Amino acid sequence: MKKLNASEAQVVIGGVHRNCTTTYEWVSEGVCNSVKSCPDKHGNVKKYFRPASESSCKAPGFRR
Repeated sequence: MKKLNASEAQVVIGGVHRNCTTTYEWVSEGVCNSVKSCPDKHGNVKKYFRPASESSCKAPGFRR
């Protein structure tokens, strides 16, 4: 079995390059969230939600 250094192990275990996308979605009237979607190396998507300004949901790249 080959010993791995830290950078090699990180690629095998979790990966170092993420293809995350950020969109903005209305949660309810007047409440906008930033939604960051990040797939892992197996294709499972984890979403992170954060409050965002109302003007962000009016910008390009939002979903209503």
